[in-house]
Amino acid sequence: MKQVCILSIFHENRGSGIADLMGYCKVAGECGVFPVAPQLLLAPWQAPVSEEQKEQALRLGLALLEQSEELWVMGGDIRQKHPETDFAGKHGIPTFYIPSPAERDSYPVSADGNGLLSCGDCVDGSEKEDYEGKLVILRHENLRPECRTPRNQLWVVTHGPGCRPGWKYSPTLHLRHPLDGDRLALARECVWGVAKPETLEKLEGMYPEFRQWREARGINGRDSPDWAEAQGEDGEEPGL
Repeated sequence: MKQVCILSIFHENRGSGIADLMGYCKVAGECGVFPVAPQLLLAPWQAPVSEEQKEQALRLGLALLEQSEELWVMGGDIRQKHPETDFAGKHGIPTFYIPSPAERDSYPVSADGNGLLSCGDCVDGSEKEDYEGKLVILRHENLRPECRTPRNQLWVVTHGPGCRPGWKYSPTLHLRHPLDGDRLALARECVWGVAKPETLEKLEGMYPEFRQWREARGINGRDSPDWAEAQGEDGEEPGL
């Protein structure tokens, strides 16, 4: 069973935060993972918790995180930095942000057993790049639970005013799936960033059909016209 470290973003009421965290762990366990929550190490201590106690709990928590396969951040987003997320990034531990942890369908559970892709599978800083023509990673919560697989997280950005990081009128991106030609239109914030080359290699190991697509792919992440024609597509990309 996969061990997952659970990090909850507490706000004003620490007591209710601990209760919420226990609830998140219960739901995570029902999703088929083994949840560990280092923040519960603070629960036996009465508030206010001293800095020494916090540091001790953090050290123990990072030791648990190091033994975990993923980090799930409950109630946070990628813009929030914490010692645990920094540690996970440095140690290659996939980190998933769950803005609505009360909703079980928002949890990062793969429908086919392959580990979902995260921000760690993207080129560093690519969220600030122009996305047009690039291969990007879709955030898991934008897929229905039954469609939530790594295969369905890789998309080609064809066009859209949201391609530019400094978009002015609309954040919309238009995407096409490289294998089946499905299309999506969604906001720029719904993608993690541009996929690393090694992410494509990882996907080829999971899904052999990606190798055929990659060999037929043109430069800059655009679909090859030959591949598009073989898939029944006209190979043309619509304008804005």
